[in-house]
Amino acid sequence: MRALAPFPTKVVEADAIWGAVGVRGPGEVVASWVAGQQLELITAAQLRLAGVSRDVIRTRVRQGTMHRVHIGVYKLGTAVMLSGANELAAVLACGDGALVRRRSAVALFGLAEAWTGDPEILVVGRDCRSRQGIEVARVPALASADRGFQHGIPITAPALTLLDFAAVAAGDDLEHAIAEAYVLKLATERQLRAVIKRHPHRAGVAALRTELDRAGGPLWTASKAERLMKELIRKADLPMPRTRVPIAGFPADFLWPEHRLIVEVDGYRYHRHRYAFERDHRRDRAHKNAGYEVLRFTWRQLNEEPFTVIAAIAIAIGATRAERVA
Repeated sequence: MRALAPFPTKVVEADAIWGAVGVRGPGEVVASWVAGQQLELITAAQLRLAGVSRDVIRTRVRQGTMHRVHIGVYKLGTAVMLSGANELAAVLACGDGALVRRRSAVALFGLAEAWTGDPEILVVGRDCRSRQGIEVARVPALASADRGFQHGIPITAPALTLLDFAAVAAGDDLEHAIAEAYVLKLATERQLRAVIKRHPHRAGVAALRTELDRAGGPLWTASKAERLMKELIRKADLPMPRTRVPIAGFPADFLWPEHRLIVEVDGYRYHRHRYAFERDHRRDRAHKNAGYEVLRFTWRQLNEEPFTVIAAIAIAIGATRAERVA
């Protein structure tokens, strides 16, 4: 997941700038204060309000102490962008009514890896077009329930973010993002179904509804190996487990509580060093002492012996079913 913004951020309004002028003095002192609230970013309009002239701006750009990010948006200090600054710079460039959306928003919420493409921005109620370095979508209006902030950056609310992401997500990225949103308490299934009702014709509706209607719901998985295991279980049409459930003080990768069965998987970069071995031994022992059967599989087994893996799980599930019948 991408790193979160290192400190609270807010878009500075004009009245705050005028207040700073009266309290802290004119010119570059005020500009530095404004940029400090905005991940070291400042707009040309804010610079003018602070009393910084065009000549000073040109001089600082030439000296390398101010860097143009977009037309009308500058980064003070070094050219290195802080976490979240690319998204905030795009919002500032697009002006009033701009919010981070879709893949950029999913990453900013920490629900997926960092988005390396152009920041994706939604502009509400204004004519604003895509330009170099910014991808813009426009809507005439947007309900307050679909707006929010993340670390002070205007952004589409988590439920709408996931709906928009559903239109472009690849593989099981959507499922992982939804499950992560559940874990982080950013969105609930009820909120996701409500956003579908508010936007029934949006491109991601079918994909999002499919994930919500999936047997067992979206499953949270921490590693590539766990995601592969989840797909094998689905393809085999086995009962869907719960994931990452604490049992006897240790999280169970996959849990079938009704069958008293736990399945653990070792990641594709997994190394059997001493600490890992001892940790997994303690976890497996705790789970077994709690009355669960524990099956553990390696990345190699998942890739090279998938039928053997699924057969072992199916046999364990079948055995408990037979015991209940007997």
